[in-house]
Amino acid sequence: MVEPGVAFPTFERTRLVDDVTARLRSMIIDGTLEPGTTLLQIELAEKLGVSRTPLREAFRILEYEGFVRVTNGNKTLEVVELTNDDIVELYQFREVIDGLAARLAAKRGISDADYEMLSGRIDEMHSYDPSAPRDGAARAAAHAAFHVRIVELSRNRLVINQAPMVRLTSQMLARRIAELGTEEPAVTANLLSEGEVDHRAVLEAIRRGGASDAETIARRHIRRTMRSELVRR
Repeated sequence: MVEPGVAFPTFERTRLVDDVTARLRSMIIDGTLEPGTTLLQIELAEKLGVSRTPLREAFRILEYEGFVRVTNGNKTLEVVELTNDDIVELYQFREVIDGLAARLAAKRGISDADYEMLSGRIDEMHSYDPSAPRDGAARAAAHAAFHVRIVELSRNRLVINQAPMVRLTSQMLARRIAELGTEEPAVTANLLSEGEVDHRAVLEAIRRGGASDAETIARRHIRRTMRSELVRR
């Protein structure tokens, strides 16, 4: 029984904190807030158009996740540069989540509409020039949408809760590919070709109900992505 006087956060405030956290996390991943960037809480609150209360809570979440370092009595935010170890941990987690999501989606089945949507996302993401800024952003969105939809098709609440992390790491990869595209186009072309093969293979495995194959392919895809990410750093 809840004791009298116990205060619970309202849904509105919780959603606001989640929104602010997601916006800041995305700005860090896509490079808007570069490593080493220092921002005062009051300035950031003004930029985001929110009060300092949800911002402080967002700071705590991001600090726990390792994206930022909070100093000066929770008034200053410093963006932490992701190390190779951080990258490895992110992709190790992605490997588990993506593999499980693909397995569950295959076991539970997907509709023709979802199959067509996912197939369309593959066509879309591999039709762009990753080195072109506008194309790079569009490809990132299509890439994230593909992986997030498979997570949603797992129909597992705890797996679905990881969708923001899946979306952001997909964006991070797309940004790296865009950077590499102008420097080493041949390497980028090979990476994208391998990615397309993996995307189509995991989708076909899900469609035919091959749970074990779907998980194996999804996990292999993330491991390959992690290796390519670390080689370029």
